[in-house]
Amino acid sequence: MDPGLLFIPGPVPLPPEVREEMAKAALPHYGDAWVKAHSETHDMLRYLWSAPDAHVFPIAGPGHAALEAIAYTFLRPGDRVVVVSNGFFGERTHEVLQSHRVKAEVVASPWGAAPDLAKLRAALKTPTKAVVFVHNETSTGVTNALEPIVEAAHAADAFVVVDAVSSLGGLPLPFGKLGIDAGFTASQKCIAAPAGIAPVAVAPALWESVDPTSVEGWYLNLFTWDRYEREWGDWHPTPTTISSNLFYAFHRALTLLRKEGLEARVARHAKVAAKLRAGLIDLGFKPVGPAAHLSNTVACLTPPEGVDPMRLVRRLKEEHNIYISGGLGPLRGKTIRIGTMGTQADLETIDWLLKAMRASL
Repeated sequence: MDPGLLFIPGPVPLPPEVREEMAKAALPHYGDAWVKAHSETHDMLRYLWSAPDAHVFPIAGPGHAALEAIAYTFLRPGDRVVVVSNGFFGERTHEVLQSHRVKAEVVASPWGAAPDLAKLRAALKTPTKAVVFVHNETSTGVTNALEPIVEAAHAADAFVVVDAVSSLGGLPLPFGKLGIDAGFTASQKCIAAPAGIAPVAVAPALWESVDPTSVEGWYLNLFTWDRYEREWGDWHPTPTTISSNLFYAFHRALTLLRKEGLEARVARHAKVAAKLRAGLIDLGFKPVGPAAHLSNTVACLTPPEGVDPMRLVRRLKEEHNIYISGGLGPLRGKTIRIGTMGTQADLETIDWLLKAMRASL
């Protein structure tokens, strides 16, 4: 069966080497080979985060499990948290944090707009434990600039948590250089691995600021993961059973990324995204976000006048075996979204997509 071309904003098509790992017989989730792969994975995650001193954890679960792990470990009921939101996943972040009984205040901007830094600085005049924001808003195709948000947060003595789900491995994210305190991502986006691993990175200063005995919970308590790595690291460095196929596939995807080089991979994403945007603009599409903030991993655009975006999505699937996504929330029925992450960031397949798009309008 022809799987077609998958251009949704994740998961992305898996490289052949990664599919090979998924097709192997199940192996033990402990022992010498596992310990070696686990150690290499940690080294490659520090490389990917550009954070050689960070505590890194490949949590088994979706990206939101990583957000919850950070919340359980470093936030407490009653803590004041500011969420910078300008799209669906900013709103989702607020929802998740509210469930942890923190005082989560939203600094909101219209969907598709850049964050309102003046409103953020005003909000930070009240003592704040953390600023949490989405680096790349998948719902709008807008990349939020890291530096001004991190600077504003640290000027107010708040630590910074970054959702890098659709950015890490595809956009520049100098975690250590900027002094980001914690971040999380998901395996099925720019890393081009199967869904199911949620990498977390925590800076040493934030890690050392917390008393491990004050953390409630077990599985999503990052100190649990740290303890097993330290105490059982010579044979079983994770607290629970992780699918061996999933983990080795994730390890292989990181190996491919390291071989390509982070700088080269980021440049590839930029080149392909620019070609896609130019081609779609020539066809009459309009990006949702401002030009200076357009994402190189997810494009979100309104179609030419008279073109129904949902019908366009269906035609591409039924007539060309190409999968793209419609809009989310208030943009549903108004926009299309196209991923250019990992294996999707390929000039030849973008040509096929643009040709099919032209025939489908």
